[in-house]
Amino acid sequence: MKLKLIVDSSADLPTEILKKYDISVIPLRVYDQFDKEYLDGVNLKAHELMERMKNGENFTSSLPSYDAIYQTLVASSAEQNCVYLTCSGDLSGTYNFAQLVKLDIMENNPNASIHIIDTRSVSLGIGVLVMELIESINNEEPIENLLNELNNNINKIQHIFTIEDLQYLIRGGRVGKFAGFLGGMLNINPIMEVSEGKFKPLEKVRGRKKAINRMLELMKIRKDELKRTVGVVYGVKDVSTEQFIKQLQDIIGSENIIENSVGAAVGVHTGPSALGIFFLSK
Repeated sequence: MKLKLIVDSSADLPTEILKKYDISVIPLRVYDQFDKEYLDGVNLKAHELMERMKNGENFTSSLPSYDAIYQTLVASSAEQNCVYLTCSGDLSGTYNFAQLVKLDIMENNPNASIHIIDTRSVSLGIGVLVMELIESINNEEPIENLLNELNNNINKIQHIFTIEDLQYLIRGGRVGKFAGFLGGMLNINPIMEVSEGKFKPLEKVRGRKKAINRMLELMKIRKDELKRTVGVVYGVKDVSTEQFIKQLQDIIGSENIIENSVGAAVGVHTGPSALGIFFLSK
């Protein structure tokens, strides 16, 4: 049987990669302050969200709809194995919800081959896992080997990111209010990571420029640990972001870097100043 890959829109994979490898995307939902519903990447693009957030609008995110998950899994598992890589179960309820949808599908089609994976990651952390999985698929590994390797890689995924304003994470319940107070009052730009599926502070740095330089220093230290693909995401691609990517290319080479803006569902929680690096350690 062939293998079909599915992600939800929190993976933030570039459109060209989704098309090249025929990866299906299940959109998360986003709501504005008037409770109008949008589908991430469908009728709400990242650049539109960022402009509206900069103008003071507030947004929240929610799980994909039952129908979106159900229809995608049914279509994808009709004549092939399908693997759905979801956002970390500690950051979103999508994984648990998808498991319930799978149970409904299996009642009608007990032979369907559906594998739902909690990546313990977010954004291009999921994307990096996908790219590594594609490499193994190209080597025609059996499905059992693919899933074992994927689970091993989930334990090796690294996230390093910074944001200027923690208020977006606070509104979504992703960090404590005390951390937000420090960030807002003392010009602290935290460098954070995703550890055991949750956002956690890594270092406290004063000012955006120092935070970016420290991230580059960390990549110099870790460059020999890198395994193939490195993902870079940003809220808005401005001059400082472009300089950051160029400097990162000088450190690790440009051939394995994939970059993209955060999607609407992730951007709701990170805001326009998000800047992150994702990679697998060997």
